[in-house]
Amino acid sequence: MTTEDLYKNNFDGYRQDPPPEVWKGVNRRLAIKRFFKPGFGHFNILYVAAAAAISVGVLWPSHDDIKQPAQGNETITIADSSKDGARQANGSKPSYNENVSTEISVTIPQNNHQSNQTQPQTEQDSMLTADDIQADTGVSITSSEPEIQRTSRTESPMPYFTSAFYASQHQGCAPLTIQLQNLSQNTEYCQWSLGNGETSYEQNPSITFSKPGTYIIALRTVCGTYAKTSYDTIKVSAHQQAEIAVAISGMTIIAEARNVSGGNIVWDFGDKTQLMGKKHSHTYKQPGDYEIVLTISNNICTDTVTRRITIKEPEFSIVFPNAIIASRSGFTSGDYTSASPDNKALFGPKGNIDNLAKYNLTIYTRAGKQVFQTNNPRDTWNGYYLNELLPRGVYVYKCRYEFTNGESSIVNGNITLLWE
Repeated sequence: MTTEDLYKNNFDGYRQDPPPEVWKGVNRRLAIKRFFKPGFGHFNILYVAAAAAISVGVLWPSHDDIKQPAQGNETITIADSSKDGARQANGSKPSYNENVSTEISVTIPQNNHQSNQTQPQTEQDSMLTADDIQADTGVSITSSEPEIQRTSRTESPMPYFTSAFYASQHQGCAPLTIQLQNLSQNTEYCQWSLGNGETSYEQNPSITFSKPGTYIIALRTVCGTYAKTSYDTIKVSAHQQAEIAVAISGMTIIAEARNVSGGNIVWDFGDKTQLMGKKHSHTYKQPGDYEIVLTISNNICTDTVTRRITIKEPEFSIVFPNAIIASRSGFTSGDYTSASPDNKALFGPKGNIDNLAKYNLTIYTRAGKQVFQTNNPRDTWNGYYLNELLPRGVYVYKCRYEFTNGESSIVNGNITLLWE
């Protein structure tokens, strides 16, 4: 009775039977369980194991075909078809005949065989030829052995050495001369690249840069098969092409620095007078020859320009007094040509008044208030302003004038006002 019949008998009377797919799954599981259950009454795994053991015994090669290697050196016997049987005694290559079967014994050192199994060959070794191996020290090739023993070439560690140098200057104006000092250690030889296309093998060379620019100096040091290089930068600037422009008028000059791009500008007018700035007016006290020195300096260059000038005694001249004594009884007027030479109550020019082509005189208080002004050299100041006597003290005057011969000047000074 099948499982399906038992199921039907046990569940007889129920309204519905399971579908056919359920019986297929149940029968498949029972068959698998029965296959792995030991027993000789049905086909199971014991029959499969026995069949596998018989197959291995039949197909396994005979012990007579392979000989076990001895300890130390392995001896492998290989079936060969050489015409003469074994390898010739003198080591010559035998000839082969496929119709004759003999044996060849090849001895392989066991230690080398194991070493080759555990240590893979590097890419460099795999590219070596027989000629390369014979040229290396410690390498031997034996034709009677089927395996070549070789020793690979190894690089020695880099020795200690340095590349360094010192430059006396790193910037300046052309032409600029630089002294170099080699500070390298443990080197075999050194090579300089001086940045201007020149090379040198001197220990401490010097180089002059005649043109402006940026130059890179390099020092290459060598020790064995290794090399190191150190660098430094030199900046060479151009001089400023400054000029001195001078306009001379009598004892006064106007000096201007031209073609100057910047920096500190210092004037020396040759009479112990020094001023700073691009343009100045200066009046000499004595005629003579003077050397004007103009110095322009920045962080890199210092340039000096000189010019000689001659200051002559003017053909015409005027002078002013430095003090007047005003009358408290009333103001006076006039000029020095009509007034008494001892008259000290008037302030005005003395000298070549008739040769003046242009004239302007202005007087101020120290606070800057104008108290007198005239374009006529014959008009004088008497110490009054709007018919009132001014306080005693120091006043300031400024006079611009030009003579008929073209000489001109600007005069500034102080007046001391006193009362009688």
